Amino acid sequence: MKDPKTIEQTVANALQGQNVELVDLVIQNQGRKKLLQFFVDKEGGVTLDDCAELTDKIDSILEMENLIDGAYILEVSSPGVKRALKKPEHFKKFINERVRIVLKTPLEGRGFFTGTIASADEDGFVLEDGLNRFNFKYDNIKKANLDPVLEF
Repeated sequence: MKDPKTIEQTVANALQGQNVELVDLVIQNQGRKKLLQFFVDKEGGVTLDDCAELTDKIDSILEMENLIDGAYILEVSSPGVKRALKKPEHFKKFINERVRIVLKTPLEGRGFFTGTIASADEDGFVLEDGLNRFNFKYDNIKKANLDPVLEF
């Protein structure tokens, strides 16, 4: 199997032409097979039909580019309401939205923070938690997800 970054970049480049963004790729072992989970999004959201079409397209890309050795399971879905934030563009897109972040290196003794993205640029972002403002660099973010307050 090619390295995950190569797989992610190859598929992301192919999907750009269809105005579809590859938000995240998760690769796990599933017995003797690899489970590849592609999380995709587009303006207006992703439908079930989009996922079916994109499954065929991504499967073709993986085969044509010979990116995976052996058998694999392929899943394509929406990133969901708790979507991962991976790139500076994601943080910029979700300014004023609530997020939960996990740090690589703790800040002030804390390993995770929840708050609203106040601003974002190419190097990092500002998070407000209602009391304080914190500046974070992307290279210290282990994991970041939207964390909406869902009301029923």
